[in-house]
Amino acid sequence: MDTIDVSFVGSGIAATLTLIEIFDKLLKSPPAAHKLTIAIIEKYPEFWKGIPYGKRSSVNALTITTVHDFIYENERPVFFEWLKANKNDWATYYREHGGATAARWLENNLPLIENNAWETVYIPRFIFGNYLQEKLLTLLKDAEEKQLATIKLIHAEAIDIKVLDNDLHEIILEHPDMSLSTVISRKVVIAAGSAPVRKMYAATDRNVLYINDIYDPSVENNLKKLHAALNQTEDPANRNILVIGSNASSIELLYLLEGMPELRKMINKTVIISSSGALPLHISTEKLPEHPIPNLDKVKAVGNYTIETLVDAAAMDLKYALQNGANMDYVATIISNTLVLMESLDETAKKAFFAIHGIRLRDMFRRSGPEYKNCSQLLIDLEEVIILKGRFLNTQLAQNGVLLNYKHATGTREMVYSLSFKAIINCSGSDNLNNCDSRLLYNLTNKNICKMNLSGKGFEVNEKFEAAQNIYIMGPLLGGNMNKLIHFWQLENASRLTSLAPLLADELLSTNNENSHS
Repeated sequence: MDTIDVSFVGSGIAATLTLIEIFDKLLKSPPAAHKLTIAIIEKYPEFWKGIPYGKRSSVNALTITTVHDFIYENERPVFFEWLKANKNDWATYYREHGGATAARWLENNLPLIENNAWETVYIPRFIFGNYLQEKLLTLLKDAEEKQLATIKLIHAEAIDIKVLDNDLHEIILEHPDMSLSTVISRKVVIAAGSAPVRKMYAATDRNVLYINDIYDPSVENNLKKLHAALNQTEDPANRNILVIGSNASSIELLYLLEGMPELRKMINKTVIISSSGALPLHISTEKLPEHPIPNLDKVKAVGNYTIETLVDAAAMDLKYALQNGANMDYVATIISNTLVLMESLDETAKKAFFAIHGIRLRDMFRRSGPEYKNCSQLLIDLEEVIILKGRFLNTQLAQNGVLLNYKHATGTREMVYSLSFKAIINCSGSDNLNNCDSRLLYNLTNKNICKMNLSGKGFEVNEKFEAAQNIYIMGPLLGGNMNKLIHFWQLENASRLTSLAPLLADELLSTNNENSHS
């Protein structure tokens, strides 16, 4: 195979946004002597959308923030125009495939879209996926017709990368039929999303359904498995589900279940266990006259603080901002003041903030829109869902499934929960890179090709997005970095990725390889 100029591992939103910028820049620049060759390596059959915006997610899955906040500021006018111009197409598709949940969403939100009430609408994510795909393919067609670029789609899993002596990279691929092949590339972009979900349960009992990742292979597939498992359980009192973790995927699951009456009526109880004992907060739109930050003010007045005491003060002030839901204006005041105070600390403290302490603060103001919160609260009020504050330990076999062994969040004594479970769904979040099931991420870390940053969830990169010379990172694996360009505790945010994509595109189009990774 000929040497590829740029290879992308993963074809989700991070890759798609970057490719849009690459093709846009090529089309606006004088024609280059060399046609850019690009390879896209994707382990799943669907390209360009990734998990959140494609078929592995549910058609009913919504954005966590309003469409106004979700879309990057410069992109809003174009997207809003597209959304309204294509309304008949996506609304018809949604009505046909989304069931009762879609019908309710369309009734409530189509009038808001007509009135440009973008700050109140949480759109189904598949719509944004369709928009990006259409935008990319239009630019790609123009670039190919003008002989500026050529692209090769490869349906395979990248399992390892070898750095060759001539500054090239050999990407080892495993295809769906388990055969192996290689791609030789000058530059490689790891845009594979977050590390896989960490396994919480050793599935040893075939009578108990264990779903380690609700999105693998797809939400639809896993909910069908759940329906089948419950249908085989004769006694309705034994049709209980255990959900490990109370993050965004947990509340999304409840939203989907609420809109599936046939499956919902089969479930006796859904128990969600997490250390916080709480689902994401509702987003408060209350306009407050002031945003008091007494604890941060005290830190500033006293001085001589550390990163730990600064973050503790921010956490205490956040409790005020969150007492009636997540008031994001108030939260923004607290975070911005924390960052200002952090400027006087050393680089080690700043890196620790973005890799470790920022995650702690973020977990305090996890939030979701009204559709998710209303549906989940309804299930809680009807006592169909139980929120358990505790730490999952393991399970033990029982006559009617498995029993949950756990510790209360504030205690040390092991306890056994009163219900038995026929299904366990893991929503606990991603594993660390050096211990994850992704062979590529594991190999990059443990073979010292790339260095894991302090968060454990991402790679350390320089201002060029490089984790090693000509190996670039884009997407969630950038989270936990702090340098002149990239300073985010997480990068699962479409707006932030949109803002970074042009910068990475510039690096990938550059032929200057003189500066090595720092």
